Amino acid sequence: MRFSDLNDLTKKKSAPEKKSATPFPSAGAPTIESFLEPIKIPESENTGPLEPVVMPASSPNKASSERPISRKDRQRRDEAAARAAERPFRELDAQAREVYARNVSIAKELLNQAGQPYIEKYERIVRMAELNSQTLFENSLFLGYTNYATADNYLYAHSANVAIISQAIGMVMGLEKSLVNFLGFCAMAHDIGMSDYAEMVSSAERLSDEDYSSVMFHSEVGAAKIGRLLDMDYRLKERAQKVILQVHERGDASGYPNSLMNEEIDILAQIVGIADVYEAVSHPRPWRPAIHPHTAIKRLIDREEKGFDSKVIKAIIEVLSIYPPGSLVALSTGEIASVIKINKGSLTRPVVAVLLDGDFEPVSTRLIDLMEHPLKGIERIVEESELVARNPNFAARQELARWWVEW
Repeated sequence: MRFSDLNDLTKKKSAPEKKSATPFPSAGAPTIESFLEPIKIPESENTGPLEPVVMPASSPNKASSERPISRKDRQRRDEAAARAAERPFRELDAQAREVYARNVSIAKELLNQAGQPYIEKYERIVRMAELNSQTLFENSLFLGYTNYATADNYLYAHSANVAIISQAIGMVMGLEKSLVNFLGFCAMAHDIGMSDYAEMVSSAERLSDEDYSSVMFHSEVGAAKIGRLLDMDYRLKERAQKVILQVHERGDASGYPNSLMNEEIDILAQIVGIADVYEAVSHPRPWRPAIHPHTAIKRLIDREEKGFDSKVIKAIIEVLSIYPPGSLVALSTGEIASVIKINKGSLTRPVVAVLLDGDFEPVSTRLIDLMEHPLKGIERIVEESELVARNPNFAARQELARWWVEW
């Protein structure tokens, strides 16, 4: 797949008329039998269940027979629509924040207890994964929370973010609900072995070649730690250990620890692996800045045939689109906006929040659904370096806002 081939992914039927949301069925803890059969992934693209919540839109006003609607009246109408949409948006955001906070809390507990002789966390993480699936289905703002990072230990938010993104990919690929929940567990625990390298993880400098070679053993250490879980059947442990061991394997045999190729790599490991790569490069580390989310997606596409299965790449594009949540972009109006949520019907027309005018000066924040404004669109991405150069104070506030704070 080339980056230019993404037009093929947009050739879908128009989005169906919005229906009342139906709850994502609770799958419970996965049964043993659900992991004994080979995974079957549908060839056709799955149409659910990641349908985004559509923001309430204003009702069109009939034009007066005496005169056309004025710019001032149109502005008043748009402001009224924004006020009408504010409450449900805030409710969705509050729900997403609460669920995300629970993910970070569980990731923190798991990593901090990883050194103990015995661990009982499987059932709790699977219940968290069930809630993640439900929230991904009902609340399209939830995915945007994966832009957060944790300052005290980057692995806390990283583990939570990879779990949420992995589950979203699994849902798009049509995996069984119980398997999506199991995938969430594997993703949450994929870096459990890093707890043995805490000093290196917290280093403010890039690892030396020697230290990096040592850290590469974290997959094997993590797989061994899964064996200490008391509340997990041994057959599920074996599958989870296999997934965690293979997260850093790549289809061209360039990965580690065993240089596996293509079908030799468990599909769940490929899903967690691609979520891990995207999350890592799009978030800052003590020794390097983050890259733009759009650039991160483009790199994954450019590496197809070298890294990940094409089905997995297509799935993460469907989940995150070309402009993932958190992407800073310049609109055709010249305004600067941040992507808030994805519109499933279009890879290039998300819901954005306008933050700055064309001169990079702050404006009253307003939401624009680009699907409902065909004359407006995204012109280009805005790199952090450009934002720093044009409005350093705003850039500093944006940088502070990316860090997750537990109140």
